[in-house]
Amino acid sequence: MDRQESIFKDLIGKYFSATAKFQYNKINGSKEEPKYLHDQMLDEEYSADMTYSSISGNFSRITADIVSLDSPLPLKLRDSISSAKGDIPKIGLKYVLNEKQMNTLLILYRTGPSRTKELIKKIFDDSQSCVFGIKESIEQIHLKGFSSGLTEIPDSKNVGTSIRIDYNIPASNQMGVVHKWHSKEANPINDIKRTLKAAKTKGEYPNTIWMNGETAEHLMTNSQIKEQFAFSMNFTAASVPDLDEDQLKSVFKRRLKLNLQVIDRTFVHQKDGKSIVSEGWTKNMVVLSTGTKVGSLVYGTTVESEFKQNGVNYAEPNSYILLSKSGTTDPVSEMTAGQAMVIPVLQNVESLFYINTIDAQKLDDSDNEKIASGSSTDSKITIWSQELEKALVIGEFNKIEGVKKTNISIADEKLIERINQLSNQEEAKLKTALGI
Repeated sequence: MDRQESIFKDLIGKYFSATAKFQYNKINGSKEEPKYLHDQMLDEEYSADMTYSSISGNFSRITADIVSLDSPLPLKLRDSISSAKGDIPKIGLKYVLNEKQMNTLLILYRTGPSRTKELIKKIFDDSQSCVFGIKESIEQIHLKGFSSGLTEIPDSKNVGTSIRIDYNIPASNQMGVVHKWHSKEANPINDIKRTLKAAKTKGEYPNTIWMNGETAEHLMTNSQIKEQFAFSMNFTAASVPDLDEDQLKSVFKRRLKLNLQVIDRTFVHQKDGKSIVSEGWTKNMVVLSTGTKVGSLVYGTTVESEFKQNGVNYAEPNSYILLSKSGTTDPVSEMTAGQAMVIPVLQNVESLFYINTIDAQKLDDSDNEKIASGSSTDSKITIWSQELEKALVIGEFNKIEGVKKTNISIADEKLIERINQLSNQEEAKLKTALGI
């Protein structure tokens, strides 16, 4: 489709730039009080060379590969199609007014000055949609990446694929839990304290904890959390009511010196004419950070901003979004497009710590281990869906640096709890030693 001058070029030429900036500020908020978390948590940083290799340097380290966009598997489990190299893909979208919609605008246009304000609003509605769409995409990319250490950007060059971005969070900074946080046995404060202790050994002191609303709801009903709240309030009743969010925040602040941030954010996408709602925060993940500034919003210059087409009107509402408006004559239409070369990048990932609140092995009770006081007569243990010699597991566990040593008399259930306290790095070493 050849792009030509818009039928409304006089109005667009007069109002496009100012309107685009107004719409951006309306959507984004002020610099002092931005509405989007990526504007609060990331500092803008210009990159003349928007490639993976140039962005991976100094305090960041990202790798990327191409994966299926529509796979039902979690992002981290999707098979890689190939390695992604070269340029960061741009985020882009466009809206086209068809002939019927154009006819309505032409009637307003010919009516004269009395309908100019209404006409301007309709002409520029799509530019606001482009700004909103780009900002929403960046927000979801950021939240998904921050909450899991992995994110993805749809690959505009290859339909049905996306670019998976791995921020390479150290495995030693990734923890499981002793018991899943939605279970009655869960002791989340113990899990968090263990993570804080691991951070301290690296010279890091997290002061902020992030989670989604669902995880927060689990904690509001958790016995250990409620007991800590009651203790802090000198409350001694036999049962403590479920907490609200403010009370939960007070527990984290008083007991753990952590500021709780609860992220509840959904995003709406169109696919095959249907609206699909997806979550921004990765389910069951909790992040501890040493502050609320966690990285950079790296942006570059779009090719079209350097090679602007004749007859096309352009506006730049901020440092990285390029909007354009143009028309066609056969058929008669009006197109508004938005594009940006931009990617959220986590910096200093050594200072970020992750807790997977459902990453906990559970006792396989087929050998009735729970009813035994010890396990001196039980030579097997089932873990990671494999039956193993218990003496071998204990021997390899005791080789892990820093763990409290155990012996063959430990019950299977207690040994599994001890294994659940390992970081992902330590767990991987144990699995390798056991041939798993």
